[in-house]
Amino acid sequence: MKRLILLPLVAFALCACNSVFTDKVTISSTPAGADVYINGVLSGVTPLETQLDRDGTYEISIVKVGYKPQTQVLASTQWDPFVKFGPLVDLGYYKELYPSPLSAELKPAYLPDTVGTDPFGSMTYCILQADLLRKSGKISPEEHSYMITTITKFFSPQDDF
Repeated sequence: MKRLILLPLVAFALCACNSVFTDKVTISSTPAGADVYINGVLSGVTPLETQLDRDGTYEISIVKVGYKPQTQVLASTQWDPFVKFGPLVDLGYYKELYPSPLSAELKPAYLPDTVGTDPFGSMTYCILQADLLRKSGKISPEEHSYMITTITKFFSPQDDF
């Protein structure tokens, strides 16, 4: 009988120890629905919540059809409390993943790096590309609206005073 009670307690203690050395990381993107790759392995779709070991470095890639892929690094950083307990230092307890939560604002794949010498022509090309993606069904009406807004903001004149 004592063994039956002791077994669940040991299992609970082991699970609790595991959660002490992992962080819950939230990964989001604008627009949502992008594929999330963690160290090259497909892990889900944004918005995504996942558990990662605190003592590590992760390459997070956010990929969506019609948008430029974004890659960010999630790395462990140390924080220093007033008092530390020795074994926990060795196990990585006093570390946290940064930046967390991770957020990405995706840009249309065909959006240039600069406005260029013919901004009107470039903007027209970008809008036509967004229209083609919408007509082919690769992006939703909401994503099309987001793309058009991003394009017009990119090509709008900037007042630098």
